[in-house]
Amino acid sequence: MNISASMVKELRDKSGAGMMDCKKALMEANADMEQAMDILKEKGIAKAQKKSGRVASEGAVLSTIENNSGLLLELNCETDFAAKSPGFKSLSDTIANYFMKNAGEEGQVVSMEEKFYDDTVEKLTSDAVAIIGENIKPRRFVKYSSDDNSLIHSYIHMGGKIGVMLEVKAPSKEIANKSEVVEMSDGIAMQIASMNPECIDTDSFPKETVEAERKIFLVQVLEMGKPQNIAEKIVEGKVKKFMSEKTLLEQVFVMNSDQKVKDFVKETSSKVGGELNLVRFARFELGEGIEKKEENFAEEVASQIK
Repeated sequence: MNISASMVKELRDKSGAGMMDCKKALMEANADMEQAMDILKEKGIAKAQKKSGRVASEGAVLSTIENNSGLLLELNCETDFAAKSPGFKSLSDTIANYFMKNAGEEGQVVSMEEKFYDDTVEKLTSDAVAIIGENIKPRRFVKYSSDDNSLIHSYIHMGGKIGVMLEVKAPSKEIANKSEVVEMSDGIAMQIASMNPECIDTDSFPKETVEAERKIFLVQVLEMGKPQNIAEKIVEGKVKKFMSEKTLLEQVFVMNSDQKVKDFVKETSSKVGGELNLVRFARFELGEGIEKKEENFAEEVASQIK
């Protein structure tokens, strides 16, 4: 049977599977597109378990905002090639929508590195692995829900390499929805993506982090031969500087180096006629902490047709 290149391309676009797998499936299905999709899925299921241990450090961070709820999700796969496939994008939308409707956790990062969230997420993922032909892992998500007086805003950087979600509290729903507040939130979300702060203000800075840095600074200064009493004063200055650089409100605003983030918030509050407060934020960087494998483009393409 003559299977045209356009048919192979169509099936590949629909499934995300390799070209050779698509051609074989079409031949087996006598050029029936739907049957070929079923064949790809059936044959892929057997391979899915074998792929589960392979490193998945690519993929995308994505967000969904609906009314007063927001979701930030990291979904991993093995290659950037697969991350751009229709199958991966479809899975991203499906899983994000599932968490928005069914996840009960609020305000906490839920890790799925050790196990799937539930049987439904496992099945959705396994079905996608069967078609796409790579290990895929939903890695983590965080969900925010708030009242009408808050704006939940998200920002995705570099097509999914970094994702940020932010909640801003306003005196009223009317103020929360003003364009100036949305614009401010977008600027601050970009700040978080770029400068990776630890927390919003110095009062909420993790004490264990501060103490760990203080000990490191003290060792460094004492090694310079400074007396203990002088060293401690130097260390306190270094700790203060460290905290200001890692605290969102104290950071220099990347879009205007003449002001700090807290000045930008105060300025916007004045414009909209009500006090705005940054409540919380989450920042996911794709693949952070995962040991990535080195693979060139030729090998990546070759891996898709095996």
